[in-house]
Amino acid sequence: MARALAADPPVLLMDEPFGAVDPITRQRLQDELINIQHELQKTIVCVTHDFDEAVKLGDWIAVFDEGARVVQYDAPERILAEPADEFVEDFIGSGAGLKQLTLTRVREVDLVPAATARPGEDVRAVLRRADETGTRDVVVVDDRGRPLSWPSRRQLERVGTVPRERNERLPLVGTNSTLNDALDTMLVSSTGAALVVGARDRFEGVIYVETVMAAITEARRSVAAEDAPLGHNTGELPAVDATPGGGGR
Repeated sequence: MARALAADPPVLLMDEPFGAVDPITRQRLQDELINIQHELQKTIVCVTHDFDEAVKLGDWIAVFDEGARVVQYDAPERILAEPADEFVEDFIGSGAGLKQLTLTRVREVDLVPAATARPGEDVRAVLRRADETGTRDVVVVDDRGRPLSWPSRRQLERVGTVPRERNERLPLVGTNSTLNDALDTMLVSSTGAALVVGARDRFEGVIYVETVMAAITEARRSVAAEDAPLGHNTGELPAVDATPGGGGR
């Protein structure tokens, strides 16, 4: 029995894991959980009352009514497109179209490239490099390619060398973040754009609000998940005779 149990894949149960943290920290912890899951490939069962969080984290969502009755078990996109009943509609809440943004990851959209610069580098060389590549953004990165600051062209033209200061309030989103996360980050920072970082926080590119708006338009046109199975409590479960010779397994 012990050997059989050891062979089974472990399941991690998380009950409201991010309910007590602020929104920005919650977003980063969710992204980190997704990164960990991609590396370890473990099954995670997450209990939450936040539907946006369920859509972001879950490959499948089970919506429970009172009495632990499963009212819908589906892929997130199917639940958003075809809620089983009024209870699920109320649980989803208003703005279902915007919630479609939670289905798309930042890595799935085209990012805008930016010229990168190192602290202490000659500004004229940096601006010349930006002009040659046709990029309007210059991002200062450290030796590991992690963003330090995001100065405007006008700010750079006022100095001779690239500044070394780190901006602690940079609008950052990860490649595993959702477009909804990216939009939240843009609104909080009032920049209309955000820097995208990948593995080990290495700079990957810039995402603009226009990209998010285009995704909203596309989400209104069509909703995927044609092959998602339905999971409603629409009938009785078949009884199984477990007595010897009764056909039970």
